Amino acid sequence: MKGSPQRFLSLLAFVLPFFVFAQQNGQVVAVTGAVSDSTTGKPVTYATINVTDNNGKEIAATYSDEKGVFKFNVPAAGEYILEITSVGYAIRSLGVTVKAGGPSRLSNILLEPKSGELAEVTVISRRRLVEQKPGMLVYNAENDLTNKGGSAADVLRKAPVLNVDAQGNVSIRGNTNLKILINGKYSGQMARSPADALNMIPADLIRSVEVITTPSAKYDAEGAAGVINIITKKGRKNFSGTLEVAVSNLEQVINPRFTVNRDKWNINVNGHLHRLTQKEESGIERTTFENGAPSVNLQQTIRKKNSAPHGSADIVIDYSVDSTSELSLGITSWFGRWPDNSNVSSLLRNSGGAILEEYDQAINSYSGYLGSDLNLGYNKKFKRPGQELTLLVQFSPARDKSDYNTSLAKKFSDVYYREQNVGYTNNREWTFQGDYVQPISKNGKFIYEGGAKVILRNVRNNYDVAAGYAPQPDVLLPVSTRSDIFTYSQDVYAAYSMLKLSMKNNWYAEAGARFEETVLDGSFANQSSDFYSRFNNFIPTATVSKRLDDAQTLSLSYTKRITRPYIWDLNPNANASDPKNISVGNTALRPELAHQAELSYAFTGESGFFVNASLFWKQTDNSIVDITRTDENGVSVISKENLAGNTQYGLNLSSSVRLSDLTTLNGNINVNHLDFNSDELKIMNKGWGADFNINASHKLPANFGLQAFGEYNTRIVTFQGHNSNRYYYSFAAKKELPASKIIFTLSAVNPFNKYNPQQVILNSPSFYAVFSNRYYTRAVKLTVNWEFGQMFQNRERKKISNEDVKGMNKG
Repeated sequence: MKGSPQRFLSLLAFVLPFFVFAQQNGQVVAVTGAVSDSTTGKPVTYATINVTDNNGKEIAATYSDEKGVFKFNVPAAGEYILEITSVGYAIRSLGVTVKAGGPSRLSNILLEPKSGELAEVTVISRRRLVEQKPGMLVYNAENDLTNKGGSAADVLRKAPVLNVDAQGNVSIRGNTNLKILINGKYSGQMARSPADALNMIPADLIRSVEVITTPSAKYDAEGAAGVINIITKKGRKNFSGTLEVAVSNLEQVINPRFTVNRDKWNINVNGHLHRLTQKEESGIERTTFENGAPSVNLQQTIRKKNSAPHGSADIVIDYSVDSTSELSLGITSWFGRWPDNSNVSSLLRNSGGAILEEYDQAINSYSGYLGSDLNLGYNKKFKRPGQELTLLVQFSPARDKSDYNTSLAKKFSDVYYREQNVGYTNNREWTFQGDYVQPISKNGKFIYEGGAKVILRNVRNNYDVAAGYAPQPDVLLPVSTRSDIFTYSQDVYAAYSMLKLSMKNNWYAEAGARFEETVLDGSFANQSSDFYSRFNNFIPTATVSKRLDDAQTLSLSYTKRITRPYIWDLNPNANASDPKNISVGNTALRPELAHQAELSYAFTGESGFFVNASLFWKQTDNSIVDITRTDENGVSVISKENLAGNTQYGLNLSSSVRLSDLTTLNGNINVNHLDFNSDELKIMNKGWGADFNINASHKLPANFGLQAFGEYNTRIVTFQGHNSNRYYYSFAAKKELPASKIIFTLSAVNPFNKYNPQQVILNSPSFYAVFSNRYYTRAVKLTVNWEFGQMFQNRERKKISNEDVKGMNKG
């Protein structure tokens, strides 16, 4: 779009108009500083700083935070000695002079890395599986051995607050309108299909999962339910790597990764090759009503078994220009072919029981795709601790081919109808982003954050439909009324500002506002139903928290969120592979708005006991929901529409406890009440739902370990009905060979059940439908994980985070 770079610069200038300088507070006891790696210039986190006077008397002790910043108080002006220690670094001692008349700020302190420092280190403690950090809950997936050989979907299934169904669709408190980030970056593959994308991320690559239910103004406003940020493992040693191979009756996986670090360069390479087999069976019985009386009855059986080869590759290159500046280049690519072949038997009867139609159907369907994200970032840290500027740009090209070929044949007869639908989608997306952090006070208790962002999306979908009829069904003729070229653009211009304040008596507050302008433009080559819209959204956010003591924290948050439709929701190319169940996009969709408030309490005990409890309330207006309608011939059409508002409230509990030095236990309970209301369709549906999970691990002698996981979901209310209960469970045993750095993991998923059943009920004045689904998930998996080179250490990096697009659910 013309003027886009100028508009981005204008937004950046709007939110970054000044550098604020601190006021002297008249104190002579406050001292602040920062610790960095002398080679990479990166902050050294959790370094210990001991302060003594010239006589060796201890004056103060502290440690550096996540940004390498530390602070302490001295009783008076004078000469002091600092001794700084951190694992993997040489001890650093230096003298400092604290002058009277105000706080003292030390110059950046550099620590020299020590080679070979970790060769004989034995880890005797672990981070908790679940932790609370400001504004989020963190699940430390690297501590969970049942994740070996799995995918990101398996990891998210165990994270607090989240829920993952058998098809890999993720929800927060029953809502799938959420955004999933990878190291703070939103991938084009996540926009296409989150469930597919999660299957492409190996579980062993994941270090932790951040669950953010009330995102601040810093995050894009998209994602009504919240934001999930998956943090992957990074390397910092000279050379190290991992090769993981997993084999089961349902999947085969190869995951290589390695890291190289030399001088100012850090290179991380990850690969993923995966073949996944999915088997499902469904029975459908739907009765259509006319004037309140049964009209026609449809009975169907559907059988699916498909194997999907797919993969991804990721390379990240970081270069430290100097001690304060870093450049980063990231290239991620994904590819795959996801078939969705099925065999369908259909029987349609009238109200008297007479057969109207009876036929068998073979559907050959697949989606093949290739896409990538290319991003370039620059990060600059200034002399003042905490002052930072980040600039990012990302280009995401992708192409997708979706094809189905369906044939209908009467019982014991030849094919009488064929249909082919071929769609080609090309997507080009540019993102420009700038973020700035400025401490306003010297003690770091008052901080300003601001930034601007522009997202430019252009999508072109070319779809052609052809059909063949008896007596020559193999002669396919174009269906011009169902063939077209759909071009769609979505441009988002955003800016935000935030203030963070740490106050006396352990009070903390932050408030922010985000402004987003969205421009939608769609056109067709062969029909006159073009559309254009422009809308603005003001997004306020606020959080207030109080640390009651060293173990307890209480916080209250509010946020406003929006959900924009994407091309998958708008595309009018109807999927009629099953002529009795058709799905189609809706070009008239408008964004939905949600207001959410949350009150949370966290307790962390010295024994390792942790609990987080959250009460939440959310009101969604103009809600985007799936609507199913039927006609007098028993045909259903499903599409997304703005037809409902809903209110939701509930309770989340997450807890972990160390029963002994060898046994840990963690679990989650989510209870929520949903209330749907649509005046247009005269539908009111409400009810309670809950899900529970528990995860237990036990360490045995001789480097053996055991772990078990179980999950249960109660009946869940939907807009037009409800889903029945479902369950999932797994067991794992691990054997480590420390000398060889090899880990063997044997796991079993749902071993005592041939399949997992679940019913989906849809109910309206015009029809009543029951979907009886069987998901064949029973599996036994062997995973071998070999680490070579030196040990991995985690490292964070800045990346684009396009969490503003509503994803397309799989299944």
